[in-house]
Amino acid sequence: MKDWCYEFTTKLVGFCVSRLPRGTTLVIGGWFGTLAFWLAPQQRKLACEHLRCSLTLSDERHIRTIAKQCFQHLGKTVVEFMQFPRLNRQQVQRYVTFEGVEHVEQALAQGKGAIILTGHFGNWELLAASISTTVAPLTPIVRELRSPRLNALVSRYREKAGYTTIDRDTGIRQALQCLKRNELLGIVADVDTTVSGVFVEFFGRRAYTPYSPVAIALKTGATILPTFIIRQPDGSHRAIIESPLALQRTNIKEKDLVINTQKFTNIIESYIRKYPAQWIWMHQRWKTEN
Repeated sequence: MKDWCYEFTTKLVGFCVSRLPRGTTLVIGGWFGTLAFWLAPQQRKLACEHLRCSLTLSDERHIRTIAKQCFQHLGKTVVEFMQFPRLNRQQVQRYVTFEGVEHVEQALAQGKGAIILTGHFGNWELLAASISTTVAPLTPIVRELRSPRLNALVSRYREKAGYTTIDRDTGIRQALQCLKRNELLGIVADVDTTVSGVFVEFFGRRAYTPYSPVAIALKTGATILPTFIIRQPDGSHRAIIESPLALQRTNIKEKDLVINTQKFTNIIESYIRKYPAQWIWMHQRWKTEN
């Protein structure tokens, strides 16, 4: 019954927002985010605590303002995702501009595929859709949702937007095959999860971080391209594909994993510092203890 309710609610909201002008939809998304900010006290408190400690902020009003903007950004991200079934290539190109596409072309020219590495930053789902429809086919690795019906619905939305996904827990062979076909593999690696990881510095604190991008790159020779999508004041997005991550090799596997995971974590942190309202501060990023 709960699964059915999740699916029905998502379909209903998606049907409504997909038929409204984009500007109106973003306003509604912001309202949803504001509502969540006030109705989710635990997440609001956690976001404020993380902002206070990570950005060394002392002005409580400023901290709450950024936290509220973070919720509003997520609200906009959700309604943008709900518009995926009616999104076409021309709309994606109008909403998202790219910098650094040449890095993808150069990486694929080597014939070993490339890893698009990002975080839960900006609208990461729109990043996948825009890369797939305007740059090159991209297959992200994702964690399936607990609700089977909702997971199936989200998968259909992604497919209509031009990309399919690989299950994080069962799809390692598919991920390797994707790179073997000289395609793009998407990995989001900025959260504390149950997957294999290492401890690296993140905003001055030890944070358990997935090392899969580094492990896969070292195994296959694929290039890692840190990539980020940034929401602009006018509601559009700017996607930046960075130059390849220079992997360090010491011939000691454990050391290589830590050193290179720290490298890409530093890049993710630099973007979050520039645009703090576009990251998921309500996530329990430092829950695993060293």
